[in-house]
Amino acid sequence: MKHTFYLFILSVGLLSCHNQTEKAVDHSAVLKTSDNKIKLRKLEKLWVTGDFDGDGNQDTLYQHNFSRLTKTEIDSSADPFENDWDSFSKWFYDQEANVYLKINKTEQETLNVGSAQGLYCLLNIGDNNADKKDEIAFVIDYLDMSRVNSCVIYSLCKDKWTLLKQFGIHEDAFNFTSNESPVFKSIKEYLENVNGQWVYKDYLQEGYDKPEDVGKMLPLKLDRCK
Repeated sequence: MKHTFYLFILSVGLLSCHNQTEKAVDHSAVLKTSDNKIKLRKLEKLWVTGDFDGDGNQDTLYQHNFSRLTKTEIDSSADPFENDWDSFSKWFYDQEANVYLKINKTEQETLNVGSAQGLYCLLNIGDNNADKKDEIAFVIDYLDMSRVNSCVIYSLCKDKWTLLKQFGIHEDAFNFTSNESPVFKSIKEYLENVNGQWVYKDYLQEGYDKPEDVGKMLPLKLDRCK
């Protein structure tokens, strides 16, 4: 997780775009490594509900953090508040941490997010393209120092997760100054629901059809699965 000081208050990712987060974590656990002691905390994992496969029933999509080193689920991880960045990122690299999303149905395909510490958010944006399935939007919390990132939008197309859209965001959208991670139902200034219509803005200013639209919040329009 990248550390940004704003008004001398640490702002971090590992935020939620669903209606709940896991309970407060215990900072007392210590993992001994060859070079130092890493303080751990329970890893917040996001989840979201919706009809993602179009069968008319509510599904639950869960975030999983998996260690390819130990071949087990990662339930506790290095604490971003209690470790310096180098130690924090090294812990995830040493674990060969991988993130994936899985619906609570064994027959549905897993969406492999890749090497990361987690997600900044996981959001159900509804049935934007009128194909009777809800789409999901999320932002990956990579193990890097860059604050420029992307929001990606996926849908289940013929039982396979398919990327429908990607646009740039800035991670300042996830800054917070409270002692608890806030609940996000949108990505401020980049993906918002206005009067029932999702609108977006591309931080990288790509994909605009008209020059006069650059920098504006535009209606989100997604193609149907091919």
